[in-house]
Amino acid sequence: MHQSRSATDTYLATPVCYLLVICATVVAYHNSFFGPFVFDDIPAILENSSIKSLWNVGRVFAPPLTAAGAVGRPIVNLSLAVNYAMGGTHPVGYHIVNLCLHVLVALMLFVVLQRTLRLPSLQGLFENKARLVALLITLLWTVHPLLTESVTFVIQRNELIVGVFYLLTFYSVLRSLHSTREALWHRCAILASLLGMASKETMATAPVMILLFDRAFVSGSFRKAWTQRRRLYLGLAATWILLGLLMAGSRDRNGTVGFGHGVPWWKYSFTQCEAIIRYLGLAFWPRNMVFDYGTEIVGSFGTVWLQALVLLVLLALTLVGTYRRPQLGFAGCWFFGILAPSSSIIPLTTQTMAEHRMYLPLISVVAIVVIGLFLKANKKTGVLALALLVPLLGWRTVQRNKDYKSAFSIWSDTVSKRPFNARAYNELGIIMDALGKAPEALAYYDKALQLKPYFAKAYYNKGQMYLKAGQVSMAIEQFDYALRIKPDYVKALKGKAIALVQAGQSNEAIALYEKALRMSPDDLEAADNLGSALLGAGKVTESIERLESVLRVEPEDGEAHCNLGAALLQKGEVSSALSHFEIAIRLLPGSAKVHYNYALALRQAGRLTDAIDEYRKATQLKPDYVVAYYNMGNIYAQTGQIEQAVAAYEQALKYKPDYAEAHNNYGSILRRLGRFKEAGEQYLLALKYRPDYPQAQKNLAALRKSSSGQ
Repeated sequence: MHQSRSATDTYLATPVCYLLVICATVVAYHNSFFGPFVFDDIPAILENSSIKSLWNVGRVFAPPLTAAGAVGRPIVNLSLAVNYAMGGTHPVGYHIVNLCLHVLVALMLFVVLQRTLRLPSLQGLFENKARLVALLITLLWTVHPLLTESVTFVIQRNELIVGVFYLLTFYSVLRSLHSTREALWHRCAILASLLGMASKETMATAPVMILLFDRAFVSGSFRKAWTQRRRLYLGLAATWILLGLLMAGSRDRNGTVGFGHGVPWWKYSFTQCEAIIRYLGLAFWPRNMVFDYGTEIVGSFGTVWLQALVLLVLLALTLVGTYRRPQLGFAGCWFFGILAPSSSIIPLTTQTMAEHRMYLPLISVVAIVVIGLFLKANKKTGVLALALLVPLLGWRTVQRNKDYKSAFSIWSDTVSKRPFNARAYNELGIIMDALGKAPEALAYYDKALQLKPYFAKAYYNKGQMYLKAGQVSMAIEQFDYALRIKPDYVKALKGKAIALVQAGQSNEAIALYEKALRMSPDDLEAADNLGSALLGAGKVTESIERLESVLRVEPEDGEAHCNLGAALLQKGEVSSALSHFEIAIRLLPGSAKVHYNYALALRQAGRLTDAIDEYRKATQLKPDYVVAYYNMGNIYAQTGQIEQAVAAYEQALKYKPDYAEAHNNYGSILRRLGRFKEAGEQYLLALKYRPDYPQAQKNLAALRKSSSGQ
């Protein structure tokens, strides 16, 4: 069907529009590339072993239940695996992919809008300026700061990916309307819907939205839409089966979605009254945006009665519009329909409010404003005002992206806006702990627990902090608190098990690891640590069997190679142990533990110089690695490098003054140097810290005998 083009549409050729959209998006997000991974990025990317083997399709399409935003969303997990294959865990590549996805969604939105505004049902309404109106809507939506969380927060690429498939489904249906290959385009729509279902639960609304769109803009009635495109709708509805299977496989997204998870549906619905009105407010006045609203819920209807009233009015207008003015009503259906899976009565316990949920719904808000202004106001004035709004919104997006420059800045910003958000304080505690600022970390954890006394994660993080500081008993106490609150808390089980191993209680640790694996069978870290604990308990054969089973699942698991090497070394299979350590070194070059264990194997193989090199690398990576200095000193002493041995023992004793074995061996070196008095002092110190140390007793007796003989 041929339509004349206005001077505006002729000047705004489609490639020019594409270029404007791309440039506007890149400018708005040019400073989003260097932010670190934060919050759910950690389990979804850094701790997600399934993305580390791109060609292991079974694992990539079945991410572990702990993988946060990727669990139950295989297409999202596949995109992360591609990112990992291209650049490991460097955040820049992930941010670039997010931006490219956002650009793709924007371009598709422009095409879908332009085709929609040129449908016969809207003919003449825009005076052949459909392309201009579509461009304005697209630009304003693309650079709107309310979308920064979806674009800049890496794991929220699930919003971007589902956006691609959502709009691709619409595009395919639009292309089918006047095409001689209608069936082909219908198959494309069904395929796009299927991929969208594997990306995010939001896609569940797409088949319904397509039907509403058909009725409002194409067929004019549901009966005619169904009669003409019955097979299409049956095919689209069939894609719900995949979504159902994925939801079942993810166990309601690891127990965070649905009824019966601790959040009453009516309280959640009260909270959504506040949430949706806030989203709308941010759409018109995008200030004071919040990265994480926490898990708080509204306790009573009286708190949100006004928001509920406004929401009911908007819903009523949408329903009335759907019947009387279907095209306008469709905009309301788009907004409320796409929000429905997350902002209705179905509780999402980990996030009761989240700005990224507005990624697609914002389109209808922007479209209503632009089209309304275009039709009701002076067209030139309206277009100019909207055009000027684009750089203003883009500037605000640039400013918002600055908050994402570091984990500390985004969480500090969150605390300043939501001072009662316990989770934000907990995250700040993690950051302080990682920086080695234990007092500040403890203060943040205590603040989180003050706000939320039954906060298992805060107790777990306190336990991790104490464990890192060597305060094993206090760590176990914190892990126990966490497990009393949440008995199925796998991380706390693993944390306590690690502490028990350090306390010499390997058998108790083994029981905890086995319990963790029953709850989370695909947890490779628990399986690795169980193999190590079995070795510590002297169960070498069982340890080897466990670690070999891990490597059959994940051949590139460096930790498993290291632990298996240690088990084989204890069994006396030095050559095999060396092979596994060499693989572990390749996979984990920054692990002091791997270099240390490799050095042990090299020493047993008689490669003393190489062993010293590995011990040195271990101490460079971990300057307080006491046992590495000690073993290095022993090799130096064995090979007659006395000065180096002295330096190594002194380093060991610097970090651990009560290290009896180091005092004893240091004493023997001093005795060889003829420094008998100092040697005696070292033997006495060894016996002070370990009174039943026979070698130190023997050396001291020999020293006294030789001194009295002289």
